[in-house]
Amino acid sequence: MRRHLRWVVPLAAGAAGVIALLLLSSAASAATADGTVTAMSFASPALALAIPAVAAVAIVLTVRGALRTFRDWRHRTGRLTAAERGAELARVDRWTASEIAWRDARHLRGSLLEHRVPPTIAVWEVVPQPGEVFFHDLPVEYERYYGQSVAPGGGPRFFFGSPAAMLAGLAVSTVSSASARRSAEAQARDQWREHQHGRLVVSNQRLICLAGGQWLSFPYSAMTAVHPEIADWALVCEFDGLSAPLRLRGVAVPLAAVMTLFGTHGLDGVANHPGLRQLDADLATTGTGTATGAPPLTPPG
Repeated sequence: MRRHLRWVVPLAAGAAGVIALLLLSSAASAATADGTVTAMSFASPALALAIPAVAAVAIVLTVRGALRTFRDWRHRTGRLTAAERGAELARVDRWTASEIAWRDARHLRGSLLEHRVPPTIAVWEVVPQPGEVFFHDLPVEYERYYGQSVAPGGGPRFFFGSPAAMLAGLAVSTVSSASARRSAEAQARDQWREHQHGRLVVSNQRLICLAGGQWLSFPYSAMTAVHPEIADWALVCEFDGLSAPLRLRGVAVPLAAVMTLFGTHGLDGVANHPGLRQLDADLATTGTGTATGAPPLTPPG
């Protein structure tokens, strides 16, 4: 019954409001007809305009509440539209893929801690370095963090005409230049850039990303910091200052995070790094926020 309050309350309130306004309007009309000038007489036009306004607002809120109640009823009974079914299937697919990736990352971590070498794969597009083997070929979202120089644009402007027109043009030019300068500063500041879907190959020596149409190599030996943010399905790697920080996002990132920590910190990092503690819990349990110290997770979408 509570869900029906969404449309019952605005309907009842609107009806009560319209009735009250009609009574007030009738009283105001009667006062005007008697020739008596009172505050009610002056309020008569406003009351006449308020009645349809209140009715319109009540109708809109009632219809909106009724539609929400109807949608909830359809969802509870499984009567979904084609678009809703597609969205629900996509959500289920994302969650299923997330659970599989989470389970694979846990399995990989356990295998490494048991000193078992993960199975290798062939990646023919990448030339291996001496002693290099490949373990994973994963879809990811690729980003880099850096600033850049951005010209604010525009330039000196000259205005002709009357003094008033020249002053107006100068004012508009000043405001426009200030806006362009702020926009340029926002674009130039350090931020995550080059957002794109890419391909990640994980080896025993490096991460190799196919981004912007070329293969980019990120050796573990060049990394100065690794941040496995698997609760957000992300991995951030920092380098020696000659290369911009790298962020990888996506459902496959926990696997890459485990191997990257193994390449940079060894088994101690795989076992004890706080960023991998999430893997101690099942994704379904962690997703509800019931695991000790585990914030809720949402599959990337």
